[in-house]
Amino acid sequence: MTTLENAAAVLKLFSKQGVRQGHPGLSFSDVVEDLKLPKSTVSRLLMTMETEGLLERDPDSRLYRIGRLLLAVSSHYLSAPLVDLASPYMAQLSQLTQCTGYISMLEGRDIMVMRMFPGRTYLQVVTPAGSLLPAHETAIGRAILARYTDDEVLARYSDKYQVNSANSPASREILLSRLAEVRQHGVSFASNETLLGISTLATSIFNKHRNETVGLCLSFPSPAPGKEIPQGIKEGLIAVTRQIAEKLGDEYWHLSKTAM
Repeated sequence: MTTLENAAAVLKLFSKQGVRQGHPGLSFSDVVEDLKLPKSTVSRLLMTMETEGLLERDPDSRLYRIGRLLLAVSSHYLSAPLVDLASPYMAQLSQLTQCTGYISMLEGRDIMVMRMFPGRTYLQVVTPAGSLLPAHETAIGRAILARYTDDEVLARYSDKYQVNSANSPASREILLSRLAEVRQHGVSFASNETLLGISTLATSIFNKHRNETVGLCLSFPSPAPGKEIPQGIKEGLIAVTRQIAEKLGDEYWHLSKTAM
C-alpha cells in the first residue's frame, strides 16, 4: 500500500472504532493492529500525519485524534450554504438528463425557487429563481414537507386549505398520505399540477450542521398516458441526492428507500 493509502486507512479507523468527539482517541497499538505493518513504518506514518496536521497527539495519554487541518477543512465544507453546495451537482445532472433542474427551500407554506438549471430539453414554461409556489402542490414542496411529522404538517396547514389543480392533494388527509409515500420511497412525483404538460421528480437534503433543508427536482415534459418516466431521470436524481446526503451525514438517506 502507498503512504496515501495507509494514511486513508488510519483515518477510516476512527470511524471503524467509533471514535467521535469526546472519545480519548486511537492508540499506536490500534493502528499497528489494523494496518498489519511494522511498528517502525506505522511510527513514521503517524509522525508525518501529525506534522501535516492530519492528526494530533494528546501529550498525556499519547492517543491520536483528528488533526486541526482536517477539522478546519470539514468545518468550512459543512458550513457552506446547502444551496451553493448542491448547485454544481444539479447543474451537471440537468445536462446529463436533459431536464430542467431546481433547488428550492420552504418559506412558510410556499417553496421559493433558489436556483434553476436549464437542461437541453426545451420547456415552454420555466419557473425562474425567486418564484414562490404552494408547497403542497409541488413535488419539491412535498419532498421537503415529508421531512416533518404529520402533526407539524397539520399545524402548518391548520387554517384554510385549498388547491388550484385537480391533480394536487385535494385535502389534508390526502396530503398526509402522499407524504407517507414520499418518506417510504424518498422521491416525490407531480404530474400536471403547477404547470400543465410538465412532470417533476423531487428529493430533499438536510444539513444538520446548519439546520438547512433544500429540495432538489428535475422537470420534464409529462409522459403520455401509460408511458414511463424517461430512463435515467429518477436514477440520476437519487444518485446525486445520496451522494450529497452521504457527505452531510443525512441519516434520512441512510435508511432503505423502496423504488416507486
